[in-house]
Amino acid sequence: MQRSSEEVKARCTCILGIKSIVALVEASSSPSAAYEMVFSETKSVSEAKAGRWLAVLRRDHLVEYRKIIPTQFNHANKGKTQTEREATHEDNLHK
Repeated sequence: MQRSSEEVKARCTCILGIKSIVALVEASSSPSAAYEMVFSETKSVSEAKAGRWLAVLRRDHLVEYRKIIPTQFNHANKGKTQTEREATHEDNLHK
């Protein structure tokens, strides 16, 4: 049974303002992995569950997920835009 995007969003709202947890979810490969990564970092079952639900939102409702978590979030955490990263990669290829 697939849950509605509104229901899933309601289950993950408590972590949306916590950039470090959102970054862990962004880096995860699945809802289960998101749970494990968040729990390992925070030791909080409630935050780990919310992280899992955020990953479910990404998997099942990507458009809604991107409205909440823009693609640039991941690049901003690394200190470079995607264009800067691509330029650096291109420079390294031509050396």
